Amino acid sequence: MIHKYLYLLLILLSLLFPGSSYGGCKSDCRDNYDSAREDCISMYDDPDDADDLRSCIDDAKSEYDDCLEECRS
Repeated sequence: MIHKYLYLLLILLSLLFPGSSYGGCKSDCRDNYDSAREDCISMYDDPDDADDLRSCIDDAKSEYDDCLEECRS
């Protein structure tokens, strides 16, 4: 009987505080984006590679946006 009440309490708490998991997910997305961006910068460090750098950063930003969308759902 106590287990049933504990289970219900955990469900209620998770409904009251859903933002904590979103915050962690959002932070993970940001960390991945920052890392991917740094990879792009180190990979395309020649001025002649400016278009490739921009494309790489755009791809990283797109992945970041997708990640945030997944966090929201």
